[in-house]
Amino acid sequence: MSTLVGSKLDKYEVLSEVGHGGMAVVYRGRDTVLDREVAIKVLHPHLADREESRRRLRREALTVAKLRHENILEIFDYSGEEASESYIVTEFIHGVTLREWLDTRWRPRPALAALVTHRLCVALAEAHDGGVIHRDLKPENVMIRSDGVLKLMDFGIAQIIDHEKLTMTGQLLGSPAYMAPELIGGKPLDNRTDLFALGIILYQLATGSLPFSGRNPHEVLTRIADADYPEPATVCPLVDDDLTAIIHRALAREPDDRFQTAQAFAVELAQYLEDVGVAAEPTEVRAYFKDSESYVHELDSRVCAALMKRAEAASAAGHSARAIRLLGRVLELEDDQKQAVQMLSRLRTRERRLRKLGMAAAAFAGFALVGAGTAYLLLAPPTASRLPSDDVVQADDHGLVDYHLEGHTPRRPKKQGRPIPGSRADAETDTGANGSSGSRERNGSRTKPPSPRTPAVKAAKCTLKIDGIPLQTAKHHTIRIGTQRPFKPNALEIPITLKSERTNIRLTGQQYHGSGWPTRDQCKPDSTITLKVRPQPTRLTFPNLPPNTVVECLTPALCKGITNKQWPASNFPRLQLNTFEETIKLRCKVTGYEPKTITETVRPGTNKIDVELKRR
Repeated sequence: MSTLVGSKLDKYEVLSEVGHGGMAVVYRGRDTVLDREVAIKVLHPHLADREESRRRLRREALTVAKLRHENILEIFDYSGEEASESYIVTEFIHGVTLREWLDTRWRPRPALAALVTHRLCVALAEAHDGGVIHRDLKPENVMIRSDGVLKLMDFGIAQIIDHEKLTMTGQLLGSPAYMAPELIGGKPLDNRTDLFALGIILYQLATGSLPFSGRNPHEVLTRIADADYPEPATVCPLVDDDLTAIIHRALAREPDDRFQTAQAFAVELAQYLEDVGVAAEPTEVRAYFKDSESYVHELDSRVCAALMKRAEAASAAGHSARAIRLLGRVLELEDDQKQAVQMLSRLRTRERRLRKLGMAAAAFAGFALVGAGTAYLLLAPPTASRLPSDDVVQADDHGLVDYHLEGHTPRRPKKQGRPIPGSRADAETDTGANGSSGSRERNGSRTKPPSPRTPAVKAAKCTLKIDGIPLQTAKHHTIRIGTQRPFKPNALEIPITLKSERTNIRLTGQQYHGSGWPTRDQCKPDSTITLKVRPQPTRLTFPNLPPNTVVECLTPALCKGITNKQWPASNFPRLQLNTFEETIKLRCKVTGYEPKTITETVRPGTNKIDVELKRR
């Protein structure tokens, strides 16, 4: 392959080759006019001769050049369509790719994975807002500058929204391990395609392994299409349930079940980081990449301190199981953390005591029940059905018998004449020969009458369908059916069993809720009971706004009844969404600061809105 090293492209001197890919070769060069170091990406000759490839390169240059973000590679220049060589000129990055870092220096930490992915989310949100879908997100396309700044690059096969779709005949664009199911199936693509790839990167950073792997590309693509990947915690025990929930949503097979925007993805990661005592700030990312060893040590201490604080709060509130889980996460990071070990020992002792108390209470309840039954037998008129069979002598014509306590001889009824054929006495006498109920068998032994039983209620089995919630979201909610143990659903259609005449079924969680009272008659083997669920009220919080700030909602369709009114930021009315995510426009103002209008994506439950106002 010929090289351009030593030649000159317009005003750019080509100094050395630094890399090459499927579409282009990248050179280090010098801008002779501005006297600065640049990177020159030159399209391969066999592609440069194709009109569609040249158009793609031109669109990349024109669209990406408009993006201005710290974490997106800046484009300086473009060759033009008539030049002998098709190329674009970008800033030159001194550093390594995220792929190289993963292979040589990465130590999986959930908080660190969330921190790096959050920074990529923010950059991706800027690209999506500019109408650019990357389509080839992978660690190879993320540079780590020598000062620790991440740079998202290589939009060379980006799909530009509202432009003609281009394909390369016989060639699959992108990297198989980071492809979304819709990209494999040839379905329409949108921003959520990039979010799936970002979910794969998050999984890889959190566990140190790819979620979808195989012996060949076909096997990898099949697993992606089936959403078949190991649970993160089985690969790396450090991964907790909270981060697992974020990963599950990012890797949902159906785009509608994923995060709908990069901003929503970033908000979720920022909340996770806040819960473990880490700020979702670029300074944290730079600090890690500048001195990874000392940063990881300090990060583990910070996360452990935050988890200990949450464990203490959970214990004080009586949530021992939750506190134990949090302490387990502490000991995964620092197995000799004395405070965690001591607290865990106290909680387990308390749990054992509670179990013993529960067993004692159950035993006491059982004794009480037996005692009540004995009193009932002593006080009620005795019949054969209320006595042990060994105490039965013979019932009289009214069905009553004499009974005795231990140590006393039972009184027998007076002998009667020959029983009338067909009477109860006749039946008792005649049935003794065949070994069934009666006073005596032929050999003189006494038989036991059958114990009367209450007819058993037949349980009803059917299918419960959860309607109104995406599956990946439903997995993080809880379903309780009557008094049965609550569980988290793994599907939207679940086989259930109803034992009572009417049973309460309810779904609860931070984002959705629903309840119903189906009857046993409605539950049949081939029938389906539908549980309608609704979003929880949406609550907005504004932690960074100055005191006395007022907020006005500028989205009438979402803020029915509260538009054109100013509400205190600390007490903004709750909203009721009709879908999983909706966009709201708000205006914030307070004396001494410049008013600011923002647009945010909100979901059911609590949403933290980060707004910073500038002083006048």
